[in-house]
Amino acid sequence: MRVFFDTSAIVPALVDQLSNHEAALLALGEYTRRPNEAVCSTHCLAECYAVITSLPLARRVTPAEAEQLINESIADRLTVWGLSEAAYREAVALVAQRGFMSGAVYDALHVVAAVESRSERIITYNVRNFRSLALDRIAVVTP
Repeated sequence: MRVFFDTSAIVPALVDQLSNHEAALLALGEYTRRPNEAVCSTHCLAECYAVITSLPLARRVTPAEAEQLINESIADRLTVWGLSEAAYREAVALVAQRGFMSGAVYDALHVVAAVESRSERIITYNVRNFRSLALDRIAVVTP
């Protein structure tokens, strides 16, 4: 099964200080093993770096550690789906048509990438947001 991971499901898989670490890590482990395939977008790499380096943790993740986590735990293990200009335009159109504002466009980028990559489901902790964007095109589940 090909599944698409949103940033909200990847970050807790990588950061053991987060409460949902165990479930997210199990899901990531399951879907990065054959016969499954885990996918994320190029946008996710930057988003993960931004989130991981800004988390208010007891032991903060340094920029070098975040880079290593992204390279070894995401880019080297998941299929990273590149987003074209057309994909960005589609994401903007998707949120504009629904009257959504602000950061909803970032979720729309993930939805567009998930659909383009022919993923069967999106794994996220932002289920409500993603269902409102994905509609019936793709299943949206939590880890």
